[in-house]
Amino acid sequence: MIGPIFLRGEFIEKFREHLLNVPYYQVVHQGISCVDNGMKKGSTDGVNEIINQFVQARFPIICSAGSKSSIPFWDFHLALQYDEEKRTAIICELLVRELNQDHCRKALLMAYYFLVNPKMGVEKIQAPMNLSDLADCKEFEDIMIEFIPHQNITYLS
Repeated sequence: MIGPIFLRGEFIEKFREHLLNVPYYQVVHQGISCVDNGMKKGSTDGVNEIINQFVQARFPIICSAGSKSSIPFWDFHLALQYDEEKRTAIICELLVRELNQDHCRKALLMAYYFLVNPKMGVEKIQAPMNLSDLADCKEFEDIMIEFIPHQNITYLS
């Protein structure tokens, strides 16, 4: 079954191997929007850097395809850190298999519903890009979207 899991334990090596063999777009890297980056299969050093960012993140969310799938991981993955007050989860890494709004939108929804709830205690998600166009998407009708133009930051709450 496809679903979000935290990148921990035995999944770290499996995810590293997956990134070495499957090309992804790096939409956000180290908290900076990289939307114009091309798709690439990671070099060993590049993949190790990505894995390090995920392992050090408070919320390293990967989309697992489940144990019965021939593909171990799905199309989008995010790593998020807390802000100082531990109420906002800030996207520091975002990987997608296809650079289209559908994959980015699904990744954001996955992170939002996984983290913004009483159990996790996160109140909002911060993305380093303009996501104001998502306000028109049916999936986001219950989510408040606030874009801060001079900082190029969007909050989802």
